[in-house]
Amino acid sequence: MPALALCVALSACTRTPPKPQLPDATATAGALASALITGDWSAVQFSGSSADAVKDYGVVTAGLSGARPATVTYGGLTYDTASNTATVQLDQTYGFSTPWTFTSVANLRYAVTNGWQVDWSPSIVNPSLDGYTRLTISTSSPKRGQILAGDGTAIVWNRPVFNVGIDKTKVSGDQQAASARALATLVGIDPDAYAKQVANGGPQQFVVAITYRAGQVPDGLDAIPGAWAQPDTMSLGPSRTFAIGLLGTAGEATAEDIEKSHGTVHQGDIIGKSGLQASQNATLTGSTGYTVYLAPRAAGDVMTPPSAIGPTSSASSQKQVLFEIPAIDGADLHTTLNIDLQTKAETILAGQAEIASLVVLDQQTGAILVAANSPAAGANSYAMNGQYAPGSTFKIATALALLRSGMTPDSTLDCPTSVTVNGKPFSNDSDYPPAHNGTITLLQAVAYSCNTAMINGGLTLGPSALPDAAASLGLGTKPTLGVANFMGSVPPPKTDVERAADSFGQGNIAMSPLAMATEAASVAAGRTITPYLIADPKTGQPWQSPAPSGSPGTPGASASGTASPEATPTPTAAPVAPLTPEEAASLRGMMAAVVDVGTGTGLKGLADGAKTGTAEFTNQDGQTLAHAWMIAYNSRYAIAAFVNVGDFGATTAGPLVKAFLS
Repeated sequence: MPALALCVALSACTRTPPKPQLPDATATAGALASALITGDWSAVQFSGSSADAVKDYGVVTAGLSGARPATVTYGGLTYDTASNTATVQLDQTYGFSTPWTFTSVANLRYAVTNGWQVDWSPSIVNPSLDGYTRLTISTSSPKRGQILAGDGTAIVWNRPVFNVGIDKTKVSGDQQAASARALATLVGIDPDAYAKQVANGGPQQFVVAITYRAGQVPDGLDAIPGAWAQPDTMSLGPSRTFAIGLLGTAGEATAEDIEKSHGTVHQGDIIGKSGLQASQNATLTGSTGYTVYLAPRAAGDVMTPPSAIGPTSSASSQKQVLFEIPAIDGADLHTTLNIDLQTKAETILAGQAEIASLVVLDQQTGAILVAANSPAAGANSYAMNGQYAPGSTFKIATALALLRSGMTPDSTLDCPTSVTVNGKPFSNDSDYPPAHNGTITLLQAVAYSCNTAMINGGLTLGPSALPDAAASLGLGTKPTLGVANFMGSVPPPKTDVERAADSFGQGNIAMSPLAMATEAASVAAGRTITPYLIADPKTGQPWQSPAPSGSPGTPGASASGTASPEATPTPTAAPVAPLTPEEAASLRGMMAAVVDVGTGTGLKGLADGAKTGTAEFTNQDGQTLAHAWMIAYNSRYAIAAFVNVGDFGATTAGPLVKAFLS
């Protein structure tokens, strides 16, 4: 027994000391996870050649068209002190519409001089990969959704088109420049620029010059060597100009679009570029179908495999499907637009040389029926987001503020020829009838549009009176329409001069045609109206659309697996005090007087109420010019007409309203 005890004691004395614990490898695991997300391997140290590892990563992922994991969560670190190694689990998620998730494992190696390093293996990217295989992806495009009018008729849909250009495989190199210039001249684009574009294209490229709707390709194409009209479809409206500022455009994704999408947009995809097409792209575009394959590498790209793989590939010569989701067609977008009324408004504005707009609302609901602009506006939607002094059309808001201060339509105001406020002179428009100077009622001040009377009344109001009254008429609010819009700005006046100018729609007041149509609608409906453009297809009621975004379906990306939150809609700002039926009735009486005896008699028999507006402004050359406005309503519509440079509201904008209501 004593001998046994001695043996145990000696054994304990000569035992090898325990090996020290290995350092924490979390930082190396995090760098590896980040590299899988970003494709940047500069922060990762490899146990072998870094250049060879990065090159092999490129071979493995080249066929993925830029798709990379949206999130990589690293964990499950297991250490082996005997071999100075560790393994880490990498839970990867690709952010397709249905996520593709899997777990790969990476081997790490520790050296005192270099710290933790990664043993490169293609299986880090995906566990099915070895030295003989790579990943490839194919996509199937969804059918883009239509943009519908209020009655369900398609406005924007995948219409047949022809891409007209030069096919460089069908014309010799010497002839290409001449053909490019001839085609450019035929279709009306810059010959020098297009010839350069053709010259810079690939040797077998079809270089598109312009896209035409079916039936619009010009004659003479066949006479140009190499010219071709390639049939295609494109998401288009009825014409190049129809509601272009509102509907916007869609087109093939650019390299920049693809880069920003983090793999969710691919070459050949059609995405929205502007207007509703862009802001509602996620709804319209649907989701692309993806198939990820395990494919054999090219002979020259075969990696000397790790010994664990063996001398032959684990993959056959055929592609193997690793992940697949079908394409889902985009949803239709239901708008409130009226095709016939929009067409009529654009026809009326076609003869305007200046920027001009017409906006028409359903006066009971606020549904936007028309948002039209003249040709001078180009693709800009000044109807929705222009910012202009509204002139005397804003007197309706001033009148509401005066009603709330205790006045009635029959209360009197002084309407002199001119009035001076703190040294600043103000006067009436040059066409104001002298017979209506002197003491007049509030109703008459609106009907005849007396600036000085509204100034005298406005000077009695507190700083919040005009902003509050404007908000009650729907002005200065922030409705979620799905496209950029401007509902007006009515800052509290800081001085009496500002208060005087604001009271007749000059000074610091700025409005859009949409905003002024909303003012007219609120008066007509007898309550505060909020305009809307996108309707719920089931109820027809306003739909709270998502806030505009850039590329569709872009997932957040982080090594910790936290996704970026989506933007939320901006809520409509509630008015300080909703418009009451009694207030609206008084305002309707004033606007009716404009038509019956005032500045809007040209609309007799067409409108139930109206208000003209003329707002002076100074252009870049120092000239004093005038914006011309007219707002009106009848039993169905509330309308605003605007001309950027005109004479008076009654003579420049008034005829546009008359033409629309006739």
